[in-house]
Amino acid sequence: MEILLGTNNENKLRQFRRMFSKFFPEVRLFSLLEKGIEDDIEEDGETLLENASKKARFFGEKSKMLTLSDDTGLFVDALNGDPGMHAKRWHKGTEKDRNLKLIERLKDVPENERTCHYLGVLAVYNPKNGKIWVYEGKTEGWISDQFRGESGFGYDAIFKTKKYPGCHYAELDHAKKDWISHRGRGIRKLAKEIENIL
Repeated sequence: MEILLGTNNENKLRQFRRMFSKFFPEVRLFSLLEKGIEDDIEEDGETLLENASKKARFFGEKSKMLTLSDDTGLFVDALNGDPGMHAKRWHKGTEKDRNLKLIERLKDVPENERTCHYLGVLAVYNPKNGKIWVYEGKTEGWISDQFRGESGFGYDAIFKTKKYPGCHYAELDHAKKDWISHRGRGIRKLAKEIENIL
């Protein structure tokens, strides 16, 4: 069976393929590029749910394939939720630039008060019946002022996990990270209902 993943982000594609190989080994995931889809869509929703659903529906109708899309945000309590759902567009530049900007904004905040969470929403759209399913996952932690680890992306190198105290997201092996990550939690919820979606 084939499912379209509504992204060309290589990091996301690798992570989703890894998790699908565990929960849905019979499913083959495709990126937009692999299906020849070059369209882009503006993520102008007011919530992660709106953005994820919009992408899933748009690319599902375009491809006529069962389509999975996601949207993720990083919410820091001491910054009133910033960078929030615009985590990737919150500050111009590279991922490292955004990480450094976040560290700078928290420089006067004690580490134990730098609590935060990743929140992710998965949306699955079936163009055959026009139905959409959504799944939410959340992972709590703190923002560190040090970069550690090589295996993550986004803010993973400065995100300390609540589940594994002292460890940064980017230090965890794939098995541990996939189990506690917001995407992993969403995928496990999806796994319980996959028969209804198909």
